[in-house]
Amino acid sequence: MPPLEVVSQHHEVLRAWCRHRRTVETPPVAVTFDHHTDTLPAFSRAASSEAERESWIAEFDWRSDASVEAALRRLRHDEHLDLALRGGVISRSIVIAHSTENVIKESLNPRIRVAADTTWPELNCLLNHPEEFRPRASRVFESDFLAERFAEAEFHPEDTPGFLFDLDLDYLLTRKALAPTDGTWLRHLLNSAALVTASREEEWLRLLRLDAELTPEFLLHQLRLRIAEANA
Repeated sequence: MPPLEVVSQHHEVLRAWCRHRRTVETPPVAVTFDHHTDTLPAFSRAASSEAERESWIAEFDWRSDASVEAALRRLRHDEHLDLALRGGVISRSIVIAHSTENVIKESLNPRIRVAADTTWPELNCLLNHPEEFRPRASRVFESDFLAERFAEAEFHPEDTPGFLFDLDLDYLLTRKALAPTDGTWLRHLLNSAALVTASREEEWLRLLRLDAELTPEFLLHQLRLRIAEANA
């Protein structure tokens, strides 16, 4: 059964990823499920210049706790995937998101692949007419949905065992989202992952959820059940 690491903000998964990286010979693939795409360049909002940004990336060392903590103090949300790739923590980043509308292609790391349901609404529409989108929000871990997204991302889980299963809880907007009718793919993913990370992201979850009872505690309980079932 893969260990589960839970953090408050998504970029904080970098700690667990670096600890895992120290136990394997080659950097693993990270498979992220998120409302957002998290594809911004590392340190792009904290650095005062491009030269400073590049120097911080060059200084980053996943082998050192002190270096990881220094990076986390400088990172803003949406920047950790780029740093993990450029720093050798992971080899590829597969992001299954609700939408690709915030992806800036000019600055996108070429080793990040983002796949999304093209019928997903814009944020304002989702907030104002949430019930129209409950069917979509409830299907985000159905096997046929995942098969389509991974085909789009050109990712084959069976060829890359030992990947990181990374879940931002704001990906889960209904009670049914983490209890798919056909959970074959979800079970396979959780059975094949070397590590599961989950970010609570309470503010975004509160803003986006379609069921009021969705809390990090409820969703983490569901996630632990799915992990146990997959590895039974």
